[in-house]
Amino acid sequence: MLDTVIQNEHLNKYVTSFDKGKEIFLEGDDTQDLFILVSGHIDILKGNKKIVEITEKGSLFGEMSFLLGTKRTATVKASNDVKTIQIPKAEVNSFLHEFPDVARAITKLLAKRLDETNQVLYGLKEFCDQLPDAVITTDGEGKIITWNSASEKLYGRSWNQMCNKSVEEIYEEPEVYQKFLKKVRKKCSVKEKILRIIHPKKGIRFISTSTTLLYDDHKKFQGILSLGRDVTSVTKSAKQHRRTYYRFLPLLILFVLLFGGAFLGHSYFSKNPHAINFKNQELRKQLNKDYLFLKSTLANHFATGDRSKTHQLMSNFLYIHPVTKTPYSGLVLLDKNKIVFDACSLKEDTTISQILGSSYAGIEFQGGEDSIHKVLSLYRADKDHPMGQKGVEVAFEIKRADRLLGWLIFQMDLDRLENTYGFNEASLKQFYFNDS
Repeated sequence: MLDTVIQNEHLNKYVTSFDKGKEIFLEGDDTQDLFILVSGHIDILKGNKKIVEITEKGSLFGEMSFLLGTKRTATVKASNDVKTIQIPKAEVNSFLHEFPDVARAITKLLAKRLDETNQVLYGLKEFCDQLPDAVITTDGEGKIITWNSASEKLYGRSWNQMCNKSVEEIYEEPEVYQKFLKKVRKKCSVKEKILRIIHPKKGIRFISTSTTLLYDDHKKFQGILSLGRDVTSVTKSAKQHRRTYYRFLPLLILFVLLFGGAFLGHSYFSKNPHAINFKNQELRKQLNKDYLFLKSTLANHFATGDRSKTHQLMSNFLYIHPVTKTPYSGLVLLDKNKIVFDACSLKEDTTISQILGSSYAGIEFQGGEDSIHKVLSLYRADKDHPMGQKGVEVAFEIKRADRLLGWLIFQMDLDRLENTYGFNEASLKQFYFNDS
């Protein structure tokens, strides 16, 4: 490498000797001196493990801290008696003037190493530019080292603007991002955390961020990889649905209290065709409204596999309705393979743990090909019906960004369906629903 330049006798004042076993510098040190090996062998260690041995005279080491002004990334130890040329960071300018030939040789070598590093980073960026999601990688200090084309579009900032900048700068609330990072460090990775940014042209945007810690082969933290995508429209829509629902809830309770007596007129409705038609339309509207509301509140948690959140939302939904009035006996969430992901029931003898993980794959989903809802007929066994009791369920697709997440199933109370609404299984198949 630099074996010819170290023969310059005028460099003797920079020669430093290290006995066998002596550390030349330690991982994490703030020292930033540059070294050239004159004689002997040195070991490069990460933690307590040797990763490489340098024996060639004129080898350069310690250059990364020298160039970047960062802490030492590895420990260097003399494996036998060693002599080096040690160039203190504070004396670089005087060294360059005193030994221009040596300086030129070192500069060429450093330029070559930086070029090799840049080629690796450029190749990584070229690959990331092909991905649809925004990809950001940072070094161990949170400085951005990769920022793909999707990131430029999503965050409204170019690579030149963000190169080596702190990733915190893109978030509206840096303190929220710091709390998020603490959670990431505990779990190593976190999926689907929604963070707010301020886009230079679009204003406030909501970004779904999935983050993973990066480690080297020696389990040493090296940086962070983040994937981001814009979920602003979905987030705002879900918030609007929640606001609408909870504003409507007091009116719903008042309606039940004021007009509850009307539901007692079963004999009238059972004989009056116009009344029956009205009740049919009422049931269709209620199903449609409840499906849209539950889809908007469940979709994000369903997509991330957060069963605790989906179960809480489903339970709250069932129990805010008067038990004697709701047409549902329970709710079920199926994944895209029709496996039960979550369930909630108003029946006291139903054990949810026995349902979780069971499959609907063998049950026929009846309905039109262009319909977002299907009707299911199935038999479930319980303590009162060991041979099985017929049940009717209505299944709706849950999609996000045109990708099928699974199905939301309303388990219908057949007795109440017939007695209150004059309805049966065939009638449910004739319904038409809007997915908006």
